[in-house]
Amino acid sequence: MATEAQFVDAAAFDSAVQAVRSDADNTNWLIVGHADGAPEVLELQSSGADVEDVGPNLDNGQVQYVLARFEEAIDLSQTIKFVYIHWLGADVGFAVRGRYGVVEGSVAKQLAPYHLSIKTSTLDEISPEAINAEIGRQSGQISNVRETVETATGVPAGMPHGITAGKKIQPSVSLDGAAVGVADNIEDALAEVRNVESGINCVAVHYPDNNIKKGLEVLHIGSTGVAGLEPFFTDDCVVYAVLSVIDIVDEIPTVKFVQVKWVGDRVKPMAKAKIATQSGEISRILGTTHVSIMASLKREVTENAIMDKVMSASGSKKMTLA
Repeated sequence: MATEAQFVDAAAFDSAVQAVRSDADNTNWLIVGHADGAPEVLELQSSGADVEDVGPNLDNGQVQYVLARFEEAIDLSQTIKFVYIHWLGADVGFAVRGRYGVVEGSVAKQLAPYHLSIKTSTLDEISPEAINAEIGRQSGQISNVRETVETATGVPAGMPHGITAGKKIQPSVSLDGAAVGVADNIEDALAEVRNVESGINCVAVHYPDNNIKKGLEVLHIGSTGVAGLEPFFTDDCVVYAVLSVIDIVDEIPTVKFVQVKWVGDRVKPMAKAKIATQSGEISRILGTTHVSIMASLKREVTENAIMDKVMSASGSKKMTLA
């Protein structure tokens, strides 16, 4: 049985995805289903502007897939979050679900990247209210961004204050079912970048040897900003980073946090599919940020590109242009 699913009209699907991801388009969701019930054949079924309309367009007799766009408010800034929904209609039998399940990874890959993944047969779990609440939990909005953090003491030479040298991998329990191993010094590293007195403004974590089966470990921590991270953004690796930048809002320097999820173009498709299922858990691990960037091109993670997104989110860009 084929494990890859293809679209009857790939151009229509690509156009719909671009519309959902575009800031200039009012389309906020799309639904994909299987054409004529064939597991390996996909079709764009519907799309629209109001996420309240997603539920009424889901069918209990079908397996469907949704890409939806939501906005999360963080410190008066609006951050875009994408949600992937794997809908298993309540009337679809287990045997049929199994046939569709073979190609689900292929569908998820074509709808990636996204911040949150939900698999459900219940409309209550994917109401806008439920999804917004889950986005808040995943991003850490249940707690405010920390301005100062107490750090560990007794750190070995060569490690920034607050960062322990241990490399033990601890399992992270995922809310969306995709657990991620995490080295025990990552929490300290992320605390440092959020401590305004530490001088640290960038932290990057990765899968050692580009093996996503291994747990995440600290790749880099420093005070050189995005310039210090650029050498690690290569086309064959996955890197997650948190940056601290300064945004001038109403003539007041304001600390903003940026989350970068880098997935190089040469990362294998199966690895990309696995990474996509971990996206929500990675966001939870990295913590609350004002801006989230998913990138695979160097031009998307330059200092100018990042600050453009930060300023657009905060509104300071409009003030500068006024």
